[in-house]
Amino acid sequence: MPMITTPTRVTLCYDTFGDPGHPPLLLIQGLGAHMLGWHAALCRQLADVGFHVVRFDNRDVGLSQKFPQGGYTLADMANDAAGLLTALGIPAAHIVGQSMGGMIAQQLTLGHPTRVLSLALIYTAPSTDFVAGRDLVDERTQRPRAPDEDEAIALYLDNEAACASPGYPQDIAWLRELGGQMYHRGYDPDGVVRQVGALDNSPDRTAHLHRITVPTTITHGDGDRLIDPGASRVMHELIPDSHLTIHHGMGHELPRPLWPEIVTQIRDNTARGRA
Repeated sequence: MPMITTPTRVTLCYDTFGDPGHPPLLLIQGLGAHMLGWHAALCRQLADVGFHVVRFDNRDVGLSQKFPQGGYTLADMANDAAGLLTALGIPAAHIVGQSMGGMIAQQLTLGHPTRVLSLALIYTAPSTDFVAGRDLVDERTQRPRAPDEDEAIALYLDNEAACASPGYPQDIAWLRELGGQMYHRGYDPDGVVRQVGALDNSPDRTAHLHRITVPTTITHGDGDRLIDPGASRVMHELIPDSHLTIHHGMGHELPRPLWPEIVTQIRDNTARGRA
């Protein structure tokens, strides 16, 4: 997979789907998640409705640059995303962020407003106050390092069980495959701990949400055990002219049966944005 270095000298791994001549759509992942977590089939669905899709590994995960000293914030990670766009020659893009990636997306929109054409926020929050499953996050980061691939996959499946949707079967086969891919691409639980530090060291964005003026769609599941769906209601109230969809039975994941509806929500929201 291609690597690229941003103007601030951060090296990121990325890939793309679709026609480079189509409007760019940047996907930002969540805590400890490799870009592969944006399922390739979902990326192709987004490309098929007219986007040039870009996904990437955040710093400290996957094949992107590691920061063993830590000490960074979500603003630094948002700067990485803006730098990726610059390095790719993209003046501005439609932005989609899930979970921590949605927090980075908010910070990107606030800190680099001219780089964002529209915003899609998926089961995310304006601050860590809404992380209802913080004990689950802490347990994940405190587990012993897996000694081999099989154990790493088992730990990943256990972690993802907390994300399961009460109304949809969890795709265990895919998660098992993804866990193995993540192990071979770069198994680094210490990087996840440093990303948790970025969450904890970043300020509450609630008081600034009114400054987000790009078209925004907000998606959450009423079965999310990790981030309280109330967070999305707060963001909807404070982001002008935003759209909110609460999917019944969806947890902290994107169930495949909902992909067509979510793709449509993203596409329709971008149609309200700048060309």
